[in-house]
Amino acid sequence: DPQLFTIATLTGHAVLAAGPYSIFMDNGPARHAGVGLSLMKAGDSVADMFEMSSIRREDWDFNVDKSGEFVSILQCNNAPSSRTPRGHQMPGAFLQQVSGLDKHQMNSETPLKYTHLDIAGAAGELPGPTTGAPVAALVKLFL
Repeated sequence: DPQLFTIATLTGHAVLAAGPYSIFMDNGPARHAGVGLSLMKAGDSVADMFEMSSIRREDWDFNVDKSGEFVSILQCNNAPSSRTPRGHQMPGAFLQQVSGLDKHQMNSETPLKYTHLDIAGAAGELPGPTTGAPVAALVKLFL
């Protein structure tokens, strides 16, 4: 029963949206299995809290190259994530699009659970020490 995670300090928008907490974004199969909610519960029990966020249709659409001239997926946003509506969800959709995970959603013959953790808010303020988020929650969830 495979489950994939990506973990990154992906966007400044996540800090604006969730403050000092990590954010999880499940794809359909992971949401259906309750992966993110289980991680949130595990994190709550070890003081490694999470906020839930959802990737929506407009996040997928944002990444499509509308010109059709060069590529099918845009490789970057022209504005900072902190100035872009849904500025942390859109990169979450991008990760699935460029990795091929968008082909493994609920309606796929081979659905694959995938959760992205944006830890920008919980990771600590550089150049100071980092926090270790989300290690405690993941350990509690899986061990």
